[in-house]
Formats: sequence, structure tokens, C-alpha cells
Amino acid sequence: MGKRKLMSPLSSSAQPVVKYKRTCEQPPSANGAKTLTEEEYSKLKLYLKEKKKILRTFPRILLNARGQLSQLNDSGFSESPLLPSDLNELILYSVYGPGKYVPKWSSLEMQCNLNQTCVLIIDGCEVNTKEDFSHFKSSLPMFSKYKFLPPIEVELPPSWCADYDTDNTTSITDDVVSESTSTQKENVENKEICSRTRLLMSLNQMMIHNYPLPTNKRQFTMDGFRFTKNHYLPVTDNSPMYAIDCEMCYTSIGRNELTRVSIVNEQLEVIYESFVKPTNKITNYLTIYSGITASKLKDVKTTLTDVQEDIIKILSPDSILIGQSLNCDLDALKLFHPYIIDTSVIFNLNGNKGSKSKLKLLAKNFLDMNIQCGNLGHDSIEDSRATMLLVQLKLCKSLTYGDAYLIGQKRLAEFVNKKIKINVKHIETFKKFLALLQSVSESSAKGKVHLKKNLMAPYDNIWSTSKLNIEEHSTNKIVLESVCKSMEDTTNRFCMAHMQLKNKNNLDLVNRWCEKYWAAMSSFALCAVLFTGCGAEGKNSVCLLNVKQPPLNHLQDKF
Repeated sequence: MGKRKLMSPLSSSAQPVVKYKRTCEQPPSANGAKTLTEEEYSKLKLYLKEKKKILRTFPRILLNARGQLSQLNDSGFSESPLLPSDLNELILYSVYGPGKYVPKWSSLEMQCNLNQTCVLIIDGCEVNTKEDFSHFKSSLPMFSKYKFLPPIEVELPPSWCADYDTDNTTSITDDVVSESTSTQKENVENKEICSRTRLLMSLNQMMIHNYPLPTNKRQFTMDGFRFTKNHYLPVTDNSPMYAIDCEMCYTSIGRNELTRVSIVNEQLEVIYESFVKPTNKITNYLTIYSGITASKLKDVKTTLTDVQEDIIKILSPDSILIGQSLNCDLDALKLFHPYIIDTSVIFNLNGNKGSKSKLKLLAKNFLDMNIQCGNLGHDSIEDSRATMLLVQLKLCKSLTYGDAYLIGQKRLAEFVNKKIKINVKHIETFKKFLALLQSVSESSAKGKVHLKKNLMAPYDNIWSTSKLNIEEHSTNKIVLESVCKSMEDTTNRFCMAHMQLKNKNNLDLVNRWCEKYWAAMSSFALCAVLFTGCGAEGKNSVCLLNVKQPPLNHLQDKF
């Protein structure tokens, strides 16, 4: 074993060793920089400790091995692009938290501290070659400025209606805003455009909506049910219409029974009005809904049988009955009738075929009427008149007026019938991403989605709900302004915008869009920006992710 060679103190390569005590006087810096005093050093140490502690509470995204495979290389391609479902999992996890949705390609630390989830889709940014990708990165400096994760590739193609810059189809929102007001009086006398026979419920619809039918297998006995006529005549456009509304109270047999009925004609005249004494003892008057009290029924002797007889006399063999969810009223009246127009079916505000909007909301949106106000219960005469006015308005407009579901189907049919080549794979891929919106709408979180109008076609089956509001706008500028305004309201946990770039080389404009979008986001918001049209043949998308962190100015001021 070799011996260590001791360096001579006089050796030319040896440096004198100088020891300094920990005092306020620190050794001089080799490069001339200012050194810290002991007090400054202690403050810096404490500052860094506090900063580290605070940063641990900040949400952030980390890519695992699967996520790293989706990162774009210098040529603008990745080894393994993410699927739409992969991206959806991250976004839904940010909204829902731990549970059903867990991303397999990344981790979102401190999700519980997220305030918002914000998604921005920009169509028309073509990144197909190495040169395109290089230009793309250099033209969007805001992503490196705010330290976004490296770009990743997602199998998300451009929206399949992106080639169309004009769209003359009006939406349910346009109809409500432009035509719902000032129609209450004038449309009664207007000429009918839509045939009233087209608004009639089919037998299949009546079965789906649980109308009383003599062939239905029902939970309760059919004893006491009667037909409104012994025989019926075919309905025509001259057949009379009657709007009917009933109020019920809860009785000792464990179900609601009739306590009031009102009928109005097409001139909004009350042709029948009666309180009804139930057969069984009332256990709950349901006054807040029915408006019925014990004093109102004190001297009432009219029975259900009396009401049935009166209605049978009023109706003709071709009469059309109108009402809101009229199945409940006919159930209480114990009547069968074949010709029904149900306002909860012919008006649809959210595009979901199975959902129903409340009469109060329909009256406000389409008639500018305020009904069912206060806590004194509903007025059956008021409700009857509202349903009659809604049907008369629809007859003066069109079959699709006020029906978001039919408008969506019409748009889809018009688009598909255009003589263009459609890549079905791309349509299905985009729809898989749009399933995200359906999942978001199931959560308790509020959401806002803003779209450029010509991009609405893929969203046809996803309409506004009480939780997820979808709005279309005429220009990119209005889309951006609207979504920024939505993000300023932190009660909107999910905000999304879909825009379209007409000139693929105008990336400076895109950078300004993204800067404004980022600035409007609240701190602790997850940001996902998607640029469609990348990769081979432009079939995929570039995705950039980040979580907006708050400044630490307060911590600096403290020290």
C-alpha cells in the first residue's frame, strides 16, 4: 500500500489555508460579489424554508414514463400520442378529484387546491413538418415564458366542421333572445305556420312519458278511469284546443289526489274551474305547490266523478288537450284522452331528449311571463294560460322552434347531407373528446363553454344545462372575451373555449390570444391549450399544460 505524499507548505502548488470564524465579517468573495452577513444569511435560510413549505401546497402536473413518450421531439412527432380519453381523464380528475377518474400518464399533485380547469382549443394551426414545429415554438413564446410542460401529442383531429366559416342556422339561444319577448299578445292572432297535428304526441311518446293508457301496466289500479268520449274523430288543423291544469294534495292512501282543476280555451277564457273534494282524507295540502288550504276546501262538495262528467260534456270528439306534463293531470282526473300536446315535450332547452324544462322557465324565456312566484302555491288558471300561449307561439313559428334537440338533429342532417368527404374516424375521435362535457355536466361543478358559431356542429348533442352552459359566438374575439369573463368568476370550475384560426401563419395573433387567456385565469387553475392539425396529415393535436401559480410577493415582503 502506497504512502501518501505530504505537500510541502512551500510547494508552489500549495495554497495557504485560512480559517474564518462565524462573525459578521465574512471572507472576501473570489469574484468580488457582495457576501451575506450572518443576519442576512439567517433570513435567506428562513425565506427558502418558508418558500419550500408553501410550494408544497401548490398544484402541479408531472409526467410519468407514459406521458414522456407523448412528448414531441424536435421534428414535431412523438413516440406514442395520447388518446382523447387520456386527456379527458386528467381534466375530469381536476374537476372531480380522487375517485372515478385517475390519469395513467401523469400525476396532478395537490388537486384539492385547484380553483378552476380551463381548456382552450384552437383549430387551424398546422404543424405537419419539422419546419412547422420550429416556427410554431418560436412564434409562441408565452408557453416558455410561463414554464408550460413540453408540448405533448394527442390523437385529437380538427373539428369536422372547421372548414365552414359561415353558419346561418339559428340556435335556441338566438330564438330566445330575439323572439321570446313581446310575443305574449301578438302571436295569438298570428297565422299558424306549424300544423297543430304535428305537435300531437304519438302513442309511443305517451307510453314513454307515462300517460294513462288502457293498455299500460300501471302501479295503481285503473278503477275509476274513464274515456273522455265514447268515440273520437280524426284531428284536423281546425280541431279545438283546451289547456288544462290541476292541483293535487297528498292523501291517506299514500298518493296525490285531485283538489282543483282549471280549463281555458284558445281565447284564454276560463271555461271550467272547480275545487274538488278528494275521496280520502288529506294528510298534506302541499300548499307551497298547490296553493290549496283547508279553508279553500271547507265547503267544497264537488267530487272527482262530477268533474269527469263536466269535462266529458265540454270536450268534442276531436278536442286537443294541452298541458305541462299532462300525464300527471290526467292521472289525477282519471281520464283517458288520445290527443295531447305536452309543452314539456315540444319545448326543449338543453338538447337532451329525455329532460324537461319547468313551465316557469319556459314562460319566462319564451313569453316573458313571470308565473309561480311567491310561496302561496301555483295558480292553475295562470299555468293553463301559459301552456296555451306556448303552444300558440310554437304554431306561429316552426316545429323546431324552442326545441334544442330537433335543432341539433336538423343541423346534423344538413351537415351530413353536404357533398363533402368526411373521415368517420376523425368524427368519432372528436366525439370521444366531447364526451368530456357530458361527464363534466354530471358533476356538481358549474361550467361555461364558449364556441365560434361555425364550430357548433360537433356539439349538437351537448346543450346547455343548469350546470354546464354552452354559448356560441360570431367571432373569435367575442369567444375570447366571453371565456375570459367566465374565468373571472371562480364559481365556474370548468371553462372552455373553442376558436378557429383562418391563417395558419398568423401565430403572433394566437400568442396574444393565449396571453390574454392565461392572464384571465385565476391562480391555482389548470390550463390545457390544444392546437389541432399536427402530426402526419394533421390528424392529431399539440397540447400544452400548466397550473397557474400565484406570486410570492407577500413572502418577499415578509423578509
